[in-house]
Amino acid sequence: MNAPKITDTIAINFWNQFSLNRTVNRDFYKNVSEDKYDYRMVDTPKRKSNSVRESLAHQIDVQKCYMDGIKTKVLRFVSKNSLDPKKFFKKELLQKLDETDKELIVILSDPEISNKKVKVPWSKDPLSAVATLWGLDSHETLHTGWNIAIMDHLNMKRFSSLKEMWA
Repeated sequence: MNAPKITDTIAINFWNQFSLNRTVNRDFYKNVSEDKYDYRMVDTPKRKSNSVRESLAHQIDVQKCYMDGIKTKVLRFVSKNSLDPKKFFKKELLQKLDETDKELIVILSDPEISNKKVKVPWSKDPLSAVATLWGLDSHETLHTGWNIAIMDHLNMKRFSSLKEMWA
């Protein structure tokens, strides 16, 4: 996703890295067929992993938490507007993912982004907004690993953006 309105160098650097990781995950979600969106790697009476659908909804929700944290100056991993994955088809969730990325670009395009501070759970001192967002990028990378494991369970071929990222 192109982000020509971002002018802050630190925000540009974040966006460039995050968008690479997001592209790999978005391509994964696009390549999983709708009939596999409720697949769980672990589905036992004692433990259930997230389904593909739940994982995508979770990624959207976490990104919204980070964006709300920048807006409110306090990062909280609780959202009043969490998505109920059961209510959305694959296409709708992918659309929501794209909408969330567009909102992130707007936030990163704020000329004052480098001056914004966010109180985060892991530091006694507030962090810069962009430093806070690196936690979102780490979360994105963790999902890439999870998604690769799901690909193996579903016998999916590696797609081009994944191959390019890890070549």
